[in-house]
Amino acid sequence: MSSKNIYDKRFTLIKKAIACELVERVPVIYMGTAFSPRFTGLSIAEFCSDPEKAVQSQLETLKKIGGFDGCQTIGRPPLASLSAIWLSRVKIPGKDLPADSLWQVEEDEILTESDYRLIIEKGWKHFFQEYLPRVIDIQEYREAVDWSANNGPRIRRLYQEHGYVVLCDTDLNATIPFESLCGGRSFQKFIIDLFRMPDLVQEAMDIIMEESLEVISRTSPASSELIGCSWIGGWRSASALLSPKIWNRFVWPYIVRYVNALVDKGYTPVLHWDQDWTRDLERLKELPPKKVVLNPDGMTDVRKFREIVGDNMALLGDVPSSIFAAGTPEDIYGYVHDLVRDVGTTGLLLCPGCDAPINTRPENMQAFADSARDYGKVS
Repeated sequence: MSSKNIYDKRFTLIKKAIACELVERVPVIYMGTAFSPRFTGLSIAEFCSDPEKAVQSQLETLKKIGGFDGCQTIGRPPLASLSAIWLSRVKIPGKDLPADSLWQVEEDEILTESDYRLIIEKGWKHFFQEYLPRVIDIQEYREAVDWSANNGPRIRRLYQEHGYVVLCDTDLNATIPFESLCGGRSFQKFIIDLFRMPDLVQEAMDIIMEESLEVISRTSPASSELIGCSWIGGWRSASALLSPKIWNRFVWPYIVRYVNALVDKGYTPVLHWDQDWTRDLERLKELPPKKVVLNPDGMTDVRKFREIVGDNMALLGDVPSSIFAAGTPEDIYGYVHDLVRDVGTTGLLLCPGCDAPINTRPENMQAFADSARDYGKVS
């Protein structure tokens, strides 16, 4: 079978799984950003500094392990986007850290109380442009943005030529205002702000949200040639970290607006949710059915998710990083077997929860790909 035929078959399979339609087998999706360079012998510093080598490292990993239908994202480390999304500095291997260590987001108070008013007065775009030099070298940021703009279509074609489907193939990956402001302020300071000056914080959030939605409104509708998934990241805004009163005011309304704006344009929001969101899974029923994907990291109760939401939302996951790093192939097989048994094969895309860690054991990644194929068959 030609690589194009393989790609087309995998593309259709993944589309059906996302739409919660019946499939002949469950798709197997790769996610191992830092595992790929470790597995292929590329230093993390080189992986971070050379996007072409980073992409080749992931493609080599997919080929050597075998059994994957696609990957969540292309293999480039998201260093510039982490600074932009979390308004935070990122320590880079080979520059701020040893060459073969993992990049690190700094927890520091960089955004100030007065910045809330500046966001309101100047608007988000104008403020963001002035703020960014606090957390990243502007030349490095522009080079990263330019590389993505100039090479994104070519890289996606490269994956296609190798038969692999890229799920998050848009430039709309983002997060809600809570996450950005929390990253810039630091978690402790931001939570205090929510109690001391809630109206001011919400006013700034609303400015950010309106401008973000305006960007989506100007974006072309999703192409039928793309999967069209777009991350909506959630980390510190998780249910387990916030009271219902805070969560219902500063988190959920913004998620709903983001989701609806993306769906209206034909894109598929992927709720990339780390931490535990189990308490509020009932709220997922408020989102457009069969148009959204939940992508947890092993902490949210996916069995309760399936019980509550049924086949109205696909699940992308959910083998925890701890098993990839510290488990055995037998542990992987057991987890995948039980996951498929408990959540069913409809609306399921098997994938590492969040991201397989840098210290994933190669035999465990191989076991994941093999077990997903073994247990993902639909009788």
